[in-house]
Amino acid sequence: MTSAIKLLEGTNISILDAIRLIRNILDLKQNNIKDYNDFRLCKNVIDLGLKAYQEQNVNKTLIKAFEMYVSSKSALSKDSLNDIKYLGGRLFRICPEMKMVKFSNLTASRCEDWLKKSFDSPVQFNKGRTFLSGFFTFAIKHNWLKKNPITSIEVQPTKENEIRALSITEISQLLKTSKQPKHKACQAGLGIMLWAGVRPNEVLRLKWSDIDLDEKIITIRSRNSKTGGARHIEISTVLRKWLYRLRKKPSEKICPANWVRRWKALRDDAGFKKKWVNDVLRHTFASYHLKHLKNLILLQSEMGHRDLHLLRTRYVNMQGITKDDAWTFFNFYKARL
Repeated sequence: MTSAIKLLEGTNISILDAIRLIRNILDLKQNNIKDYNDFRLCKNVIDLGLKAYQEQNVNKTLIKAFEMYVSSKSALSKDSLNDIKYLGGRLFRICPEMKMVKFSNLTASRCEDWLKKSFDSPVQFNKGRTFLSGFFTFAIKHNWLKKNPITSIEVQPTKENEIRALSITEISQLLKTSKQPKHKACQAGLGIMLWAGVRPNEVLRLKWSDIDLDEKIITIRSRNSKTGGARHIEISTVLRKWLYRLRKKPSEKICPANWVRRWKALRDDAGFKKKWVNDVLRHTFASYHLKHLKNLILLQSEMGHRDLHLLRTRYVNMQGITKDDAWTFFNFYKARL
């Protein structure tokens, strides 16, 4: 009895439950195997059942597993979840044969073919590769897959284009244009993107309750963040003065209705029609911030990056920015626009 208890340690099975399982197997004995060794019979039934269970898991189709994978990521931010849905949806749409493929039939070469068919550029290929790697890691945790085939697929070399920060003249033109009556509703969103480096989609979800002008803090809540992590951004003097006259009730949104259309109209009227670069205000903030304050760790915290690599390699571009320019960026409230 003591040995039996010891064998069952760490499980949720009692001795009584173990005996019941054995009894159930023995009760299924057919007349033609009446003389079969009872222990060997129980062992064979368990072994066969385990094999069938494993095969059932391994034979799960990719499309069914993907549905479960998406459900498991429901706590992610809306942007991150949409990225997963987009990348997976594109693969399954362009390579419909993927849907009924079972994990037991996966190979690195098949996965690489799917990626090449679905994504033209090296950047998109690598994004698809990252998605599949995460998806297959999820499958490994569920015992549908033993080894991640993506580890055998090389990351494609990419060359990031440098994004030039807006000049003081360009920033001034953007701010002046925002003061036109038809563009005034976009002023708060513009200021937060320019002087706090907040992402366009994050600004779209902000309310005035997230802006504390007394404590000089913008709160990016986890549900509003691209990465799913909350962060606080210090409100500079120039941004506080810009927002103070625009403030509204805490329940109201920072951005007006039809934000995307109205924000584009403001940019077009400011002279950026067909010239606007996505996230250029975030890059502009990062570049002027580092030039003026010379604090990469503080900038990392306010930008919401997990490490410094992306800041150094992509976001910060101080080329052509003088010390006077950096001072002016944070002191626009002293200028007559």
